[in-house]
Amino acid sequence: MSAARYLRKLVLGETWSLPAGLALALVATALAERLAGPQGWWPAGGGFVLLALVLVALTASLAGALKRR
Repeated sequence: MSAARYLRKLVLGETWSLPAGLALALVATALAERLAGPQGWWPAGGGFVLLALVLVALTASLAGALKRR
């Protein structure tokens, strides 16, 4: 199977690793936003934190899919 086929399976929901990783990323960023406060570092760097966590979730889910190959 190709990597594109695995990615399609992940996006279409045939596995729970990607949706679970994205949910954890959203929860973690919501907690970080509350801890940082409105005048803290969050307005300038919060998007980068979310981007990094989403990329980690995507990488982890693809690594598991490609390992089974």
